[in-house]
Amino acid sequence: MKSRLGRKIMTTDSFKSYDHWTSLLDQSYLMASAAEVHGLIAGLLSAGVSAEPAKILPVLHDFLNDGQALSAPVKADISDLIVQTYESLAQTDYSFALLLPGDDDSLPERLEAMVEWTQSFLVGFAIQQNDLSLCSADVKDAIEQLTEITKIDVFAIDDNSAESNEESYFLVLEHIRLMVLTCFNEVGLKFSKNEVQNKTLH
Repeated sequence: MKSRLGRKIMTTDSFKSYDHWTSLLDQSYLMASAAEVHGLIAGLLSAGVSAEPAKILPVLHDFLNDGQALSAPVKADISDLIVQTYESLAQTDYSFALLLPGDDDSLPERLEAMVEWTQSFLVGFAIQQNDLSLCSADVKDAIEQLTEITKIDVFAIDDNSAESNEESYFLVLEHIRLMVLTCFNEVGLKFSKNEVQNKTLH
């Protein structure tokens, strides 16, 4: 079960590897992790922002580079990631994958990236959908559950077996994935032609 869930969540043929993104962001002196970048993009798309890179890149400029334009290589890769993320979210087989470190990385490192991804997803979603009273009960519940996940203490791993901790990690990831797909299917698809409401990140 663990390996099946792991493959379903952690891999997607269309995304470049987590290590590629880490290297690209580090070399460009951008102060964000690959998980944060992907989470923000997924949040914006799930809130109804159009998948056109020109609509999302200004938000990422604020998020990554104090409002300054990104270098051509970073912009090209992120533009591809925006389109690939939308396509992944829109798959009818619900195979959307989070961009996170691989199974060979330590569990605390993967947990930290998972929390960063979820926090950034919530930021992206709130930029566009800042009034949850307009959302369905299912979406409100999904946002509440994702918010609870961001409170996980990534260094307080239970004194269970390594296998048990791994199983718990993959179960939480699967839950995140399903909550994100709830937001995308109920909000993102409905308003996917919208402009970004507020490009400023605080």
